[in-house]
Amino acid sequence: MKHRSLLALILTATIFPLVQPSASVAQSIKIWQTDVCEKIFVDSLPGEEKTIQMNCAANEYESALVGLHSDVDVGEIQISISDLQCDSANATIAADNLRAREIGTIHLEKNTDAWLTEDLVVRKAPCDIPDVLYEPAPVALKANESKGLWITLYVPKGTPSGEYLGSLSLKYGEELKTVPLELEVFPFELSDTRHFYMTNWWFPYFVASRHGTQELTEEYWEILENYFQNMRDHRQNVVLCDWRPGYMLKATRKADSSWSFDFSILDRFIDLALKYGVVERLELTHIGGLNRETRKIEYSRASVFDEAKNETVELDSEEWLAPVLHALCDHLRERGLFERAMIHLADEPYLPDMESWREGAQRLRAIEPELKIIDAVESVNFNGLLDVWVPKLTHFDRWRSAYEARRDQGEFWFYICNQPVGRAYPNRFMDLPAVRTRVIHWINYSENLVGYLHWGYNYWQEDPFGVPADNLPPGDTHIVYPGDKKPLDSIRWELQRESAEDFEYLKLLEEKLAAAKEEYDPDKAWFFEPNARPMEIARRVVPSLTETTLDYNVVNEARREIVNEIRNVDGPVRLIVRSFPEDRTTSHVGVVIYEFYGITTPGAKVTINGEEIPVSEDGFFGKAFWKWEGDHVFEFVATLGDDTAKTTRVFKALN
Repeated sequence: MKHRSLLALILTATIFPLVQPSASVAQSIKIWQTDVCEKIFVDSLPGEEKTIQMNCAANEYESALVGLHSDVDVGEIQISISDLQCDSANATIAADNLRAREIGTIHLEKNTDAWLTEDLVVRKAPCDIPDVLYEPAPVALKANESKGLWITLYVPKGTPSGEYLGSLSLKYGEELKTVPLELEVFPFELSDTRHFYMTNWWFPYFVASRHGTQELTEEYWEILENYFQNMRDHRQNVVLCDWRPGYMLKATRKADSSWSFDFSILDRFIDLALKYGVVERLELTHIGGLNRETRKIEYSRASVFDEAKNETVELDSEEWLAPVLHALCDHLRERGLFERAMIHLADEPYLPDMESWREGAQRLRAIEPELKIIDAVESVNFNGLLDVWVPKLTHFDRWRSAYEARRDQGEFWFYICNQPVGRAYPNRFMDLPAVRTRVIHWINYSENLVGYLHWGYNYWQEDPFGVPADNLPPGDTHIVYPGDKKPLDSIRWELQRESAEDFEYLKLLEEKLAAAKEEYDPDKAWFFEPNARPMEIARRVVPSLTETTLDYNVVNEARREIVNEIRNVDGPVRLIVRSFPEDRTTSHVGVVIYEFYGITTPGAKVTINGEEIPVSEDGFFGKAFWKWEGDHVFEFVATLGDDTAKTTRVFKALN
């Protein structure tokens, strides 16, 4: 993307309309944009050529999906993106903040549990599913076949808002074809702070083996740094840490039965994670696993150097757990990191396992009473022994009343894995509609769940690019692929980042509304709840956990509405509206009364569906409407001089 001679040619060319060279090969190439939640298959028909449009805030990544199609074979197409220029702000987003990656496919021999998702999968197996994103390189096209390009843009912090113009160019030999690219940068910036926790379990063995190196070598650390950067760039902020003796923590039992420890490797791991911000929580690996036959926890053994025997020995947990865990926690306290630490006991306990699990948790409490315990759970009887509750999404939905009654006992996250499947709940499998991934973190907001866990960041099979494992849904095992000393993203991983950023939009609106509320007399602003409007918008995407939208247009519309509401809080004319009933409510039986309360900038004029309504000197207003059955749309407009703010509320009423 830094081909300066090409960029000079692009920037001196006329961007509008499309440049169409006379050469037949370039003319045969068609370029079109579609939504990122679509999939471009080899037999996809080309769409209309027009300006590529993107929009986002500063300090945000944004994606665009572009299709390529040719009537003839074309090889070695060089793809580049120009700088983006904003004349009104006299600002530039440099081309090195953009990249276009070729989308590769993964062959599937079977779909996700076909009997549950037969009417949902985007293509029936056997088939090739677009998923892996390759690093920028020349692209080849076969005659009458289509291929996808994934454009990724990062807007640096401090970038002024406005319209930015540039172009995407394809060069084949001496021929050049360009298509305009237009970016709207919103008048706000996403914070570096992550407002929910995200962990995708990574597996060091696969990082090493798939990159042809050994764990803990210098080459390994270099590769691991690239993986941590990838996690950070996708807003993951929790890292799984194998702390047990014999790997990153070295323990010695001395002849007098005292202990010594070497934390240097573990500290190097933590320091690298801190560098990239992926250790807002330090997730300590499980001390055991549940035996589903005996219903007992089988505790991990540990490799410890025994000074008296002058050899490394394997110790049962009764011998190593207490001294090692004490030492680790003391070390983390010295480093000021203890509050970030949380430890897994045993994965996915449910009712038959509870006696053993509770004994294990009490054992941990006796060793380190203040160390947080986290587990992915499939039951509700953890009272007093679990600090970070991570129920499977389906369990949280089905047993909601039990979990809600225990909210005061700790944090609540959710997890997904090879379950759930089917139409009701979302997941991130390759062959399901991509919007199923896009909605995941809207759930964090709509259900007030402060974390997300998935077991499969990089649990690759023998060939990560080959046919997925037969015993798991395609995509369950991993969300990145091994590249050249760094991970290759998947479309699903990019969309999960989009979803995490959507969450941050909702949170930003809530925070701005909370700050605005502080400006007003609480008695007058009694109706003003900072999370009410973002929750109304979130409910468009997640009406319930079994009804998350399958229409990406709903997500896009909701995102645009969040942007509009943020502008209404911070813009030159303030407009904050609360409705009773809530926006998008369906009412039943007869006459419905709609009450609206709001705040605007003092001196502004407010209209509802064109009718001007009274506004107090300090900017408060209220209005009621009586309506019969049918759809009703109320448009609010606040005007002050040449500035306006708008918002709408939509209702249905049925007899």
